[in-house]
Amino acid sequence: MILATLVIVVASAFAAEFIARQFFDLETLQYRRPYQPVFVSGDYHYLMPNDELPFVPGGPVAMGYQPGPFGFYYSADIPPPRSAATLADYLFAHKRSRYDVAEIDRISCAGGDPVLIYVLGSSVAQGFSSEEKADTWHAALERALRRQLGRQDVHIFNGAMGGFVSLQDRLAYHLAVAPRPARLVLIVNGYNDLTLPANSGVRPGDPFQLGLRYSQLFDDGFIWWVARHSAIANSVLQNEFTARVIEFRRRLEEDDAVFARHARAITDIYMENMEDVLDACVARGQACRVAIQPARALTAHYIGTSAGDVLSQKRLVELYRSLLKKVAESRHHDLFIDLTHVFDRGERMQHYADTVHPNYAGQQVLARALLTPTLAALRSAQTVPAPANRCARLSRASDG
Repeated sequence: MILATLVIVVASAFAAEFIARQFFDLETLQYRRPYQPVFVSGDYHYLMPNDELPFVPGGPVAMGYQPGPFGFYYSADIPPPRSAATLADYLFAHKRSRYDVAEIDRISCAGGDPVLIYVLGSSVAQGFSSEEKADTWHAALERALRRQLGRQDVHIFNGAMGGFVSLQDRLAYHLAVAPRPARLVLIVNGYNDLTLPANSGVRPGDPFQLGLRYSQLFDDGFIWWVARHSAIANSVLQNEFTARVIEFRRRLEEDDAVFARHARAITDIYMENMEDVLDACVARGQACRVAIQPARALTAHYIGTSAGDVLSQKRLVELYRSLLKKVAESRHHDLFIDLTHVFDRGERMQHYADTVHPNYAGQQVLARALLTPTLAALRSAQTVPAPANRCARLSRASDG
């Protein structure tokens, strides 16, 4: 009887799983972003099983760690890293980046005095919604700068990463940009800091995957193993997560005191991160600018219409107002660029591909809006060289 019961239970489980996949289109747990040391999350990849993520660009295998039966190990036979900056090299390997790390270092070390500009930020800074690399706002801005300055040695290196918040931009500056020569650093961000807590149920200022990583590391791992093999278990896991996030959003929408406390923390942490970067830029004599990006719901508010987002339009506008007020009060207020009105004219709402990402036309508008402040920033800027003769060290490393 026991054996028969077990057989019935197992057969029922397989039948339920088959029905869930075939008739209800449920799927097992798939992953979009690999774990990235230091930065928490990596680049976006199409859905794939977790065991395939180590082999994506920037994954442990690309960094020299070889898979073993119980973990990843570094071998003494593998060439060692050239510097700590290799932890951030994957930032320049995303699909809209026009220069990889090897080309960036080659251009940087080739001599002369090229105009080297680094872009940091999140998916809007990447040019995420553009179909081709040449259609991104930073490609258009690079072309415009070359025409305006009458020189072809203007290069915009894009180290932005979709999903990043200002804390990760702060790390990216110190790990990916500071070790390299740069004439100007341009950070385009703001929206993720304001919305990702309500989108992912994380603390203000934290990377959006941090709660997930805590869950994977500190629980017994059984539910994650089951979810990777069972569409039903994955559906239960996703529904539990969704319910928690929905409750979090409800509190933000309905409780003014909770929202005010939340908004104050979000904007304070954002300013702390960006002022740290700008302090470092000023101390190094480096030209840096932080551009506050627009959002569709905010543009809709400015032009007298409505648009939805992860939070209500009312709450999103309040968050932006709080952030811009603190920007105006900052000791570095003159180093910020307010792009929130950039789509108030012309096609306006049609410049968006979704709630925040500009479409092709929007990319071109963004590039034109940044041209004048970029030229102004470059006017008196000098290239800040890489510390400790980085190019010589890279040359020795390439020679073995």
